[in-house]
Amino acid sequence: MSMINSLDRKILSILQEDGATPKAGIARRLGLAASVVSERVRRMEAQGVIKGYEVRLDAARLGKPLLAFVFVTDAKPSQGFDTIGALSSVSGLEELHKIAGDDCYLLKLRARDTDELNAIIESEINPVPSVTRVRTTIVLKACLESPPMAGHPLGPEATGERT
Repeated sequence: MSMINSLDRKILSILQEDGATPKAGIARRLGLAASVVSERVRRMEAQGVIKGYEVRLDAARLGKPLLAFVFVTDAKPSQGFDTIGALSSVSGLEELHKIAGDDCYLLKLRARDTDELNAIIESEINPVPSVTRVRTTIVLKACLESPPMAGHPLGPEATGERT
């Protein structure tokens, strides 16, 4: 486990607001030398705390306004078939989760429209040999979409540390 202190958490909080914030800008906001911020960011990248930097795209403006969650159940056992491998290559897939409950997998998909979504389900999910059931929920309106860890405080209040 990596050692993350309150200063690291402040840096992470700023990067989470805007991953493109220059190290010098972070340093100014925190009253530090840019070299200190650069070294801490490099260390957190090396430790895997920072896994990468993302650009958030507007799916509707890119021709994929339909968001759907697809619940998939597979055979128990899945007859030695790599269900995760097969589902990982589904068109429009944004997320794939193995879940507990009535279903086995949850897929977050984007598509142009319901015709494209139906084609993906019919041609890429239903034919997977281990799949026994597929249920789909179409999102009418995304009320909140956040990057990972956005709902968790990253400042010193997260751990009770003093600044």
